[in-house]
Amino acid sequence: MQNNFKKIMLIISLLALNVVEQAASVVNSTIPGMAKSFPNESLVHIELVTTVVSIFVTVFVLVSGIVVKRLGQKNTAVIGLAIATVSSIIPAFANNFWLIFASRAVLGIGIGLANPLAISLIGTFFHGDERAKLLGWRSAIAGVGTSLMTYFAGQLLSINWHAAYWVYLLFVPTLIFFIIFVPNPEKEGLINDEEEASVASEEINDSNKKDSPVLVAILAILTFIFLTAGMVFAVKLPTYFVDFKVGTPTQASNAWSIHSIANLIGGAAFGYIYKRINKYILPLGLLLDGAGIVVASFTKSVIGMYIICIVTGAFAAMVIPYIFNKISETSSASKAPLYTSIVLVGSNLGSFLSPYTGKLIGSTSAGSILNAGIILVVLAAVVFVWFILKLNPSKK
Repeated sequence: MQNNFKKIMLIISLLALNVVEQAASVVNSTIPGMAKSFPNESLVHIELVTTVVSIFVTVFVLVSGIVVKRLGQKNTAVIGLAIATVSSIIPAFANNFWLIFASRAVLGIGIGLANPLAISLIGTFFHGDERAKLLGWRSAIAGVGTSLMTYFAGQLLSINWHAAYWVYLLFVPTLIFFIIFVPNPEKEGLINDEEEASVASEEINDSNKKDSPVLVAILAILTFIFLTAGMVFAVKLPTYFVDFKVGTPTQASNAWSIHSIANLIGGAAFGYIYKRINKYILPLGLLLDGAGIVVASFTKSVIGMYIICIVTGAFAAMVIPYIFNKISETSSASKAPLYTSIVLVGSNLGSFLSPYTGKLIGSTSAGSILNAGIILVVLAAVVFVWFILKLNPSKK
């Protein structure tokens, strides 16, 4: 009975870590209120508060491996969680813009240290079908957790924009559970056992795979463009709600919460759809996500926007799984972590630059959203043509 309880709490603790990994964007709805409080700061600077996290996550995802070698997996995750927990609530009471900006950068450091361990620790403690099941639950729990945090942040927003940041107090139980219920894998001897058991199978699998740096570069660029356009939609949505009198920032937060829930549905359906249409799931996801964002730029109804967020959230969730699955299929085990990190750099860099991109592609929030959607539609067409040309190469 006690062992079952420990196992359940271990699973809860590990899955909760995945919510922290994706929680940076749950306060996007604070942008309009923050812009009023800091009239001397440009809207791009205000929007960077929500995306600066990504660039520091990018750097410290790479640093995390070095820290793990010195301190171990659990200690690194605990340090990352502690940094994220403290830094995330500073905007709740800080009135200096650059202090708030710096605290969000530090949040990125914390998430970056803990981020890789959200996956690797599941692989350390669980094996076979149980591991596969938990890795599937990982995305589901992260989607539910971030959608709930986005919803609660929206409700706190009715007090003021500072109050929305108190939602990050939900990191505290995650930190406590992690300290109490997650064993130290190095002390338990799990790391060496796992490495020895996996060497033979890795050698067999690797012989059937050909590393392709060119393919990885293409996937990284694709991820960069996809995340840039998607985050333009995310950061401009609250401003669009206010500027075009669609609704309140709280309703914009609710819309993004619905988008996160739809991500969960799309992610769950990925395997089923991928079996039936294979690689064409990529242009399909890009096309319908982009088309939905284009329609959003003309929508003046809250209900209409909620429906659009269901569509865009569901189909956007089919793009990234395809990309990482492709890396897994075509890369050797020794190169897969590096290739995954390269694509993650493209992902986080796209998120970070989205406020600048939004300003570059549109003079209003509606214009930025419209052009972000068009970019995704064009990208879908390019990918589709690429697939067709690869399927039917010209004969010489």
